[in-house]
Amino acid sequence: MSFFQSIYNQIGSLGKFWQEKSNHHLFRWNLIFIGGQLVLLFFKFNTLPSQVPFYYSLPWGESQLASASTLFILPMFSIIFLLIDHLLAAFFLNNIKIFSHIFLISSLIFSAFSLITLFRIINIIS
Repeated sequence: MSFFQSIYNQIGSLGKFWQEKSNHHLFRWNLIFIGGQLVLLFFKFNTLPSQVPFYYSLPWGESQLASASTLFILPMFSIIFLLIDHLLAAFFLNNIKIFSHIFLISSLIFSAFSLITLFRIINIIS
């Protein structure tokens, strides 16, 4: 079996993967967190100043500021992280089940922290 055939089979098993109860709930909560980020951004975007604090690892001051549209990076990375982790989880489901759950939980944690970070940035500004 070729490499591409095995990838095709893994992608085809995603439906079965998401039908498992624990996987389905983690995926649903992940989508809720990402949706919360997008809703928060769309409702608060017009009230944000043109520059917002984003780069907290840089020294205090103007170097931490970024344009308000930079905040869309958080939900975008959450979606990318969700897709990659769920594909890897489906790939490892049959072989190493614990890896599958680790990937699912890590994407959920990433989305939750992104939502908390976005909420705190908007609260600092408002």
